[in-house]
Amino acid sequence: MLQILRNKAQSTFIQVIVVIIALVFIFWGVGTNMLNTREVALTVNDEEITFQQFQEAYDQAIGNLGGQFGGALPKGLEESLGIKQQVIEQLIQSSLLRQGAADMGIRISAEEVRDRITSLPQFQQAGQFNMERYQALLAANRLTPTTFESSMRHDMLSDRTVQDIGKFVTLVPQTDIEDLYSQQNETVSVQFVRIDSASFKKDIKVEKSDLQKWFDSVKDNYRTAPEIKLRYLAYTFDDLGQKITVDDKQIQAHYADNIDSYKTPEQRRARHILLTASAEDSPERHQEQQKKAAEIIGTLKKNNDFASIANKYSDDSSKENGGDLGFFSRGSMVPEFDAKVFSMQPGEISDIVKTEFGYHIIKLEEVKPSATRPLEEVRAEIVQTIKNREAKRMAFQLANAAYEGIIKAGSLKTYTDAHPDADLKETDFFVQKQPPKEIGANQKLLDAAFALNKGELSSLIETDTGYAILFAVDKKPPVVPPLETVEEKVKADFISSKAQEKARATAASMIEQLKKGKTLEQLTTGTAFQVTASGDLSRSAANQTSAFPTDLHAQAFTLSKSSPLPKEVAQVGGAFYVYVFQERKPPAKKADDQAIQQYREALVRFNQQQLLTAWIRNLENQAKIRRHKNL
Repeated sequence: MLQILRNKAQSTFIQVIVVIIALVFIFWGVGTNMLNTREVALTVNDEEITFQQFQEAYDQAIGNLGGQFGGALPKGLEESLGIKQQVIEQLIQSSLLRQGAADMGIRISAEEVRDRITSLPQFQQAGQFNMERYQALLAANRLTPTTFESSMRHDMLSDRTVQDIGKFVTLVPQTDIEDLYSQQNETVSVQFVRIDSASFKKDIKVEKSDLQKWFDSVKDNYRTAPEIKLRYLAYTFDDLGQKITVDDKQIQAHYADNIDSYKTPEQRRARHILLTASAEDSPERHQEQQKKAAEIIGTLKKNNDFASIANKYSDDSSKENGGDLGFFSRGSMVPEFDAKVFSMQPGEISDIVKTEFGYHIIKLEEVKPSATRPLEEVRAEIVQTIKNREAKRMAFQLANAAYEGIIKAGSLKTYTDAHPDADLKETDFFVQKQPPKEIGANQKLLDAAFALNKGELSSLIETDTGYAILFAVDKKPPVVPPLETVEEKVKADFISSKAQEKARATAASMIEQLKKGKTLEQLTTGTAFQVTASGDLSRSAANQTSAFPTDLHAQAFTLSKSSPLPKEVAQVGGAFYVYVFQERKPPAKKADDQAIQQYREALVRFNQQQLLTAWIRNLENQAKIRRHKNL
C-alpha cells in the first residue's frame, strides 16, 4: 500500500491536498514583488486570481522549499521542479474546488468561521480567545479581519468539500484487500552477477591525446570555485560576554522579574490503551472498537497488570512500553484526554475516553506537583542569560558605531588607521566551502562575503554569533585550470569513466546472450564473475541482508517467468548488475485482523483520493480558464 501511495505522490490529488492544507495561512493580497498591482493573473470561470494572490502563493512555495535547504534554494532547482507551473495549477484547482463546493450546495456559515477562528491557539491567551491578540497578529501580517475571515471561509469550504466527497467511498471489496495484502507481502528471488567497474581499471591505457580530448569534453567539471580575500571587523557575543560581569543585585532582580519562567507546572505520568478509530472510519468500526474497549476494562478488573494488557491490545506505538506516555503537563494532550488525566488520582483507571484518535483507557501512574526552582539552582543560568543579553546589545552598539565611522571616514583602512584599537583581521584567499578557522561555517557571513566584488564593503551583517563588517580585498573568479595542473585527478577520473564503460558493455553483452537462451552459469564459466542467489526479497528492503542491492528490489518485482530479464543494465555505484528472475512466492502467513483493517483503511483513503482527483479533473475540463500572457 505504501508503494502505491508513493507512486501517486506526484498526482494531482496530492497537489490539491497540499494546497488545502497550506491555504489555512495563505493570506491573499500580501504579495511582495507585485504588491501594487491588481492585474488579473488567472481567470477560472468567473473567479479572478490577481498577481498579488499568485505572488503570495509563489513566495510561500519557494519559502517552504527553501526551508528544506537551510533557507537558500540550490541554483536551478526552482526551474527543474517547475515551481511556477505547480503554483498556477494549485491556484486553479483551489478555485475549482471552491466553485464545485458552491454548486454542490456546501456552505460555511459566519458562525462556523467565528468558532474556528476563536479556537485557534494563535489567537488565544490563557486558553481563551483574545480580541486584542487577534487584531495585533492580523495587523502584523498586514491583514484586515475581513480579508482573513474570507480566507478562512475558503479553507473551511475546501476541507468540507473533500470530506463530503470522501463519504461516497467508505467500503472496499474484501477481495481487493486480500489482493493488496498478497501483492505487498509476496517475495521474489533472482540470480545475479555483479560486475565491478574497478576490476577493469588495470586494462585502461592512457594516451596523452585521448586524455586531452576527454578533458576538453568535461573540463567544466574541474572549474575552480571563486576565491576571496577579506579584511573584517567582528563583534562576537562570546568575546564580549567574557568581558561582562554580573553582580548579585542583577541576578536577584532578574530572578524576581522572571519568576514564572522558573516555575515547573504540575506533571502527570500516565499509561493508556488506544483502540484507533478516526472520523473517516465507518460507524461499524467505531462500534467494534468501543465494544473491544469495554471488554478490556472488564479484563483489567480481573487482572490489574495494565502494562501487559496495553502491550497486547493497544494500537498505539507506546504499547512497546506498556502504554507508558511519560510525564506531561496540562495542555500537552488532546482536550478530552487531558481533562480526564488531570481529574484522576494516582493508580486510578479511567472508563472509556473518546478522542479524535479513537478510544482510550487511561491509568494515572504518578503526579509530580508544581514547584519553583530555587535561585541557587538557576544562578549560573541567569548569569549566562544576562551576559548574552548584554553582549548582544553591546555588539550591536559597537558594530553600528564602527560602521557609521567607516562610512564617514570613506574607507575601512582610513577608519582603522584612526582607531588602532579596532581588531581588524585579514584572511588569505579561500573558497566558500573551505572557510578559514576564524570564520568557520557561518553560512550567513559566507553568503554575504561571496556576494561582494573586489573593493566592496558589506553592510552591517548580523549572524547568530554576532555582527561583522566585511571588505573584499580581492576576488578570484572561477577558472578552468590547464590540464597539466590537474592531470593526476583527470587521469584517475578518465580511467574510472572508461572502466565503467567497459563494465556496462560487459553487462549489456550478458543480457543480450541471456535473451538468446544462455544461462548465467554458462556466461560466467571461466571468468572472475560469480553467480549469486538473492534469496527471498520483499518489497520493503528494510532489515534485509541479501547481497542483492536494495536499490534494485523494485525492479526485481517487475520480473516474471514470462519476462525474466530487466530491460536495461542496472547500475548501483560503480558496479553493474545482471539479474534473472527465479521465483515468486505468496505471503508466508495470512493477514491478521489488524493488518486487514489497516489495508481496508488505506484502500478507502486511496479510493477517496482517486474520486476527488477525477472530480476536480472533470471540473477543470469543463472550466473556462484564462492565463495572463506574463505567466
